[in-house]
Amino acid sequence: MRTISLLFSALAVVWVSSGMPDATPLPLQTSWEDLAPEPKKPIEDPLAHLDPYIAAEIYSIASAVRQKESGLLSEVSPEYETALETKYRLEKRGVEVENILFRLEAVEAEIRKLESTLIGKLDGQFVKIPGYALPLEFDGVAVQDFLLVPYVGACIHVPPPPLNQMVFVKLSEPYVLESLFAPVWITGRITVKSEHRILPVSDGKILVTAGYTIEGANVEAYKQ
Repeated sequence: MRTISLLFSALAVVWVSSGMPDATPLPLQTSWEDLAPEPKKPIEDPLAHLDPYIAAEIYSIASAVRQKESGLLSEVSPEYETALETKYRLEKRGVEVENILFRLEAVEAEIRKLESTLIGKLDGQFVKIPGYALPLEFDGVAVQDFLLVPYVGACIHVPPPPLNQMVFVKLSEPYVLESLFAPVWITGRITVKSEHRILPVSDGKILVTAGYTIEGANVEAYKQ
């Protein structure tokens, strides 16, 4: 009887231990789409119905207009004058340039809003997310802090991803990256917390802002 009693006591300890609230939970596998809001309705490209050459000219006009509004071009800048001439030529052909530019600006404004919106319900979640590491600091040949981005080469030769498509990661211990082009899995507790960092790139340094942060994270080579 004493042996049976001791056995049941041991089982009870195991059962209670397995049900302890501080037991490490399974991470929620998270995609980059989960870090950004869904548009309320599909975003339609106002240039989709146009001839590709006309669409390219509309884009060049829109670019020149934005540069003038930001002070990079003046009314007598050759680029802006060329844009006005292109606009006049297209309108003579029946293209409603002003209407298309208005719709294009509305679409771009909606996209900018989506790109700057963070998902509050993710705050405090224990997640596992894949991505590519862009080192911020090295400890010898190992990396301790980095930006996690959704695609290879982000920030290096092109503008950085949107705010909600970058995660600042601080590892629990240094990790030797095999390659900047090798994806990794990051596991840790994510917070909706913007972080500004200086990122070294091929032609200098740039200031980037990550909308999410994972501190004390674990990293492993990516495997499906």
